[in-house]
Amino acid sequence: MSMLLQEERNCAFVLMPEMVAFLESASLLELEQGESQLLARQFRAFGQPGLTVTKALGGGGASAVEMAQLQTWVGAHCPSLAMMMTMHHHTVAGMMAGMQFFPDIQGLLTTVAREKLLVASGFSEGRTQTPILESRMAVKKHAEGYVVNGSKKPCTMTHHFDAITFGVNYVDPEGRSHVGIGMGFADDPGIERKTFWSVPYLQAADSHEVVFNNLFVPEAMMCFSTAVDDQLEDAQHGMGNNLCAIWFQLLASASYLGMASALATRALSGHKGSQDDRAMLLIDLQGATMALRGLAASIDEQRFSHADLARAQATRFCVQEAVNRIASRSFDILGGMTFMSSEEVAYLLVVTRLLAFHPTSRLASTAFLCEQLS
Repeated sequence: MSMLLQEERNCAFVLMPEMVAFLESASLLELEQGESQLLARQFRAFGQPGLTVTKALGGGGASAVEMAQLQTWVGAHCPSLAMMMTMHHHTVAGMMAGMQFFPDIQGLLTTVAREKLLVASGFSEGRTQTPILESRMAVKKHAEGYVVNGSKKPCTMTHHFDAITFGVNYVDPEGRSHVGIGMGFADDPGIERKTFWSVPYLQAADSHEVVFNNLFVPEAMMCFSTAVDDQLEDAQHGMGNNLCAIWFQLLASASYLGMASALATRALSGHKGSQDDRAMLLIDLQGATMALRGLAASIDEQRFSHADLARAQATRFCVQEAVNRIASRSFDILGGMTFMSSEEVAYLLVVTRLLAFHPTSRLASTAFLCEQLS
């Protein structure tokens, strides 16, 4: 991918060398139009699913800065795999960061890291202006656990996850409400799958609908927060809800920056366009990269307050605009003949626009951003 992503490639090679070799041995469209099962199998075998889990729990102990670089490089080579990895890693990394609120979650994280489980995100991040752990899942207490009903769509890796996590709000018999994180496993008869995704873009990410139909979750697979807001310092209020959301903004933005970088690389390598056009491409790429590096550094400092969530969202929207500019400018530089002769260029132009459809929308975030950042 030329010199443009050399630092990101170096990071990817250190973290998952076999995956780098696999992605560099196939064209982007071969991977995107191929079987989702192949990507899932490679992710499980060579993608280090435990990367964001600490080494003490059997994981890779990767930093947020490293994960941002990794996602950018993967996004440039296989957008669908970047989406799989985003959904898996933001969930696992969010749970890792949440151990102070969910101390029982350590067992789940150890299982994910040591058994190389692929984890789907069943959190309710698809609804606007809703905390990520606030759930529509119906939860009832059972003698030895809980029974969960509800659905998630789209849910990446629908047919290939080993485990799926989801947020729950459980009201106990005394009327007290508890925020929790639950986990179900792929072969459970209470988990059903329905076809949902019908467009030809990012199909290999396998994003369909997962239905929980009387899913039984044992006590050991359900972790409730021990820290309620009235027991926390003001700065920590709501932090449990921010963990996965902040990680998501970082990894999704990095993935789409990678897709835009793939277009920019094609434009720059052709030596087309004016020097000014090429300089503007490089300025947007560098600015977005540094913005994400700053967000990643704050995550590595364990900063997950409401103000930090607002900064993460602002960074995402900043990167989103840069991605749109990079894609459009690259497209203009490459020209109509390239568009007509290269399906990859047309594909990348469309998929770079899809960041706008991921939560949260700018419209839904406006009031929150003004309140926290002004």
